[in-house]
Amino acid sequence: MSGFVLSAILDKEAPLKALDALLLALIGIVIVFIVLIALMLLVSLVGKIFDGSEKLQAKHPEWGEKIAAFKAKMMFWKKSKPEEEQPEAEEAKQLAAGTCGELTLINCEERDAAMIMAIVADSLNTPLNELRFKSIKRVEE
Repeated sequence: MSGFVLSAILDKEAPLKALDALLLALIGIVIVFIVLIALMLLVSLVGKIFDGSEKLQAKHPEWGEKIAAFKAKMMFWKKSKPEEEQPEAEEAKQLAAGTCGELTLINCEERDAAMIMAIVADSLNTPLNELRFKSIKRVEE
């Protein structure tokens, strides 16, 4: 690698050697990481400035709750409170995602109830998970 100069790499008339190409790629990667680290430090610094500013906290007290909620969402990998302290979590586990409670079927099969619910949702132009059915009863004539 004797005689390596950056201008020699950029010379379009000279052939590019493999070692010079690797070194040029390494220089590019290092520059990208330096810029990313600088941006990360800048964002962290701005965050610390806003966290420590009493004027901003006094002017916008609702930001504290929003920031705390956002930080709680970001810490999803940490365990939350034990299940004994969260009784609503047990109920939420039993219901499927998007459900609005229980459905009582009276003299009606599940297949027929599903069809009725789909027809009602279609006629109202409303997603099924936004409707709440308390009971479906079959009426015989």
